[in-house]
Amino acid sequence: MKKFASIAVCSVALVITASHAQPAAEYRFVPSAQQKLVPSANGMTSQYLLAEPKSGTTMITSRDKSGLSEIHADWIDHIFVQEGGATMILGGTITEPKETGPGETRGSGVTGGKSFTMRPGDYVYIPAKTVHQMVLAPGQTIRYAVVKARN
Repeated sequence: MKKFASIAVCSVALVITASHAQPAAEYRFVPSAQQKLVPSANGMTSQYLLAEPKSGTTMITSRDKSGLSEIHADWIDHIFVQEGGATMILGGTITEPKETGPGETRGSGVTGGKSFTMRPGDYVYIPAKTVHQMVLAPGQTIRYAVVKARN
């Protein structure tokens, strides 16, 4: 009887596991050796697109220059610092705002935000509609993974 119960439990576990499995096309593995960063058209960053499902975008980004201040109406950013460092300014008001696309505004700086020093291993969560700017000191570089998800 115990043997039958054990077989039944294992069988149920296998059925449940199989029912939650995703099709192979849903999975993606990108070895670091294949992540060749390509300079962006604006010269501000170099990036490698890891994935772009309907729910958002995931990429590796490297920069050696400060970014513009920005605000996204419908996107959440998850940033994972891999190498180097920078200062992230969060909150406040965007200076000299210009709409650069639907729901996207960029500016020359931030007034009244709070500054955080980012180092390898740090994580930054930027909610939608939050002003933010990444600032690098001269000679500073940073490499990070960013997940941009729809709000």
